[in-house]
Amino acid sequence: MDDLHDEIREATAARGRMRAVRILRQRLPMLSPSRALEYVSALLHADAPAHLVAVAVEQLIEPMNPVLAVQAIRQGKLDWRI
Repeated sequence: MDDLHDEIREATAARGRMRAVRILRQRLPMLSPSRALEYVSALLHADAPAHLVAVAVEQLIEPMNPVLAVQAIRQGKLDWRI
């Protein structure tokens, strides 16, 4: 997400807020123009709104393959004294 936010900030500085909104909508076409403008405006003043960042994360970051997250369990010794 940092890369996206950096790209938006750079676009705003170089070409203006509307150019940054267009870039954001190219990356996240499901955002309406008003939501994209809200995202860009908030990002320039502080941080982007959490609910819009959640949408961006869902669309831009691929979920981790759960199979790769599995850790092997080693066979242990049984203690029959219990």
